Amino acid sequence: MPGYSIIEQIFNFLNELVKSLANGYLFFGSVWDVIRSISDIVLVTVLVYWILLFIRQSRAWQLVKGIVFILIFVIVCSLFGLDMVGFLFNKFLYGFAILFIVIFQPELRRALENVGLKSFGSLRSFISNSDVVDSEYRVGIIHEICLACKEMSKSNTGALILIERTTRLDELLTQENVVRFDSTVTSSVLQSIFYKGSPMHDGALLVRDGKIIAARCHVPLSITMHSLQRTGTRHRAAVGASEMGDTIAIAVSEERGKTSIAVNGKLFEMKDENELEANLFYLLGLDEQHESKKSFVKSIENIFSRKSNKSISSDEANELVTAGAEQKPSKDINLSLPSDSSTKKRHKHTSFSEKAILIILSFILSTCLWMYIQVINNPVVTKTITVPISYNYTTPNMEVSYPINSVELEIVGRQETIDNLQAGDIIATIDYSGVTGIGVMELPVIVKPGDSGIYFRVEQQIPETVSVTVYDSSES
Repeated sequence: MPGYSIIEQIFNFLNELVKSLANGYLFFGSVWDVIRSISDIVLVTVLVYWILLFIRQSRAWQLVKGIVFILIFVIVCSLFGLDMVGFLFNKFLYGFAILFIVIFQPELRRALENVGLKSFGSLRSFISNSDVVDSEYRVGIIHEICLACKEMSKSNTGALILIERTTRLDELLTQENVVRFDSTVTSSVLQSIFYKGSPMHDGALLVRDGKIIAARCHVPLSITMHSLQRTGTRHRAAVGASEMGDTIAIAVSEERGKTSIAVNGKLFEMKDENELEANLFYLLGLDEQHESKKSFVKSIENIFSRKSNKSISSDEANELVTAGAEQKPSKDINLSLPSDSSTKKRHKHTSFSEKAILIILSFILSTCLWMYIQVINNPVVTKTITVPISYNYTTPNMEVSYPINSVELEIVGRQETIDNLQAGDIIATIDYSGVTGIGVMELPVIVKPGDSGIYFRVEQQIPETVSVTVYDSSES
């Protein structure tokens, strides 16, 4: 269909699909072809679902929303016939793609790296529901971390502690100067690692499944903290680590002796070790066992309710966050992180609704992608063809005279089928088997494919009926 826009082709494709289903025949091929198409859509739906599930848990979700907005804008402009917008979009599409990759290269790189690092089937982590680390052991680890941070704050000893959750930071373990560990988490070990005279002082320490597994890890700095004041390299590294995946980063300032927590790309400064401990209890799913030390996080919001909440600003990130049971936060702060036990029931409900929405969205996207590919590779086309009429007349002692020998057809079908279709592949017949008397009769022309594997629809037929004269041959 030359001259048709892609939007018009898609609508034409959908129109033919609806007509085919309404007419009760398979427009797109045999039963096997339909099964193959359905299987194709289902497999792509599963793939798109896992991709969306991964993107939803990363900062790349903001990029996806921007892309979707641009695509919707272009489609709406095409529907309203705004040719200039469509022209500019088509001309600068490749330039926009290159510019997009250059601008968002760090986010895209981290997202692509995490695809191979994050296992869909494994949720084993420091705060997972498995029994890798039991609650009592985790409580002890939190106490040791808070005690070490307290002592290092007093001596203005800089530190950066990374606690893995559902995302493994395996890329940090492949660095050249990293020091591998297999040690329990104790205050003395932490202080010895971050002691100012230690060669491991400047790097980050990685905690996985309740054990120290690496030190002197170099973490990529966050590029989103240029507007934040009073933040040094260590704090930017903490935010950068939290942007890499589901990780809790604890940073102790070497200049001010303040302790901060970075989660989901946001930095929160703690007032003291009690507030640090309370927030770690919550973030690691242990606040249900410590009701007297509630976290500053009030609720876990899913991605579709974030728009009703204000995102944290630079000033808010520098404010002290209150966490005691008797204290109230001055502003609502949502981290959008999954806790383990205190929000277990609510998380299950939210998780089910989110997954249902993502599954529906994945199915819609995969179906649209399938239709787009069909429209591009094998669109719906029309063709005019002349087919000779064959006559099936076997009644004895009767002869027939007919005025025409062929019928002109306008047929609609898939391009691969229609382009290869010849007149010999279509059968046009006039059946006289029901004729019992003589005279002039109007008989229909029956058109059908000569092969059961050929599928098309007759859009127009000239003529649809033929006037024939039947007379008794015995009288001549």
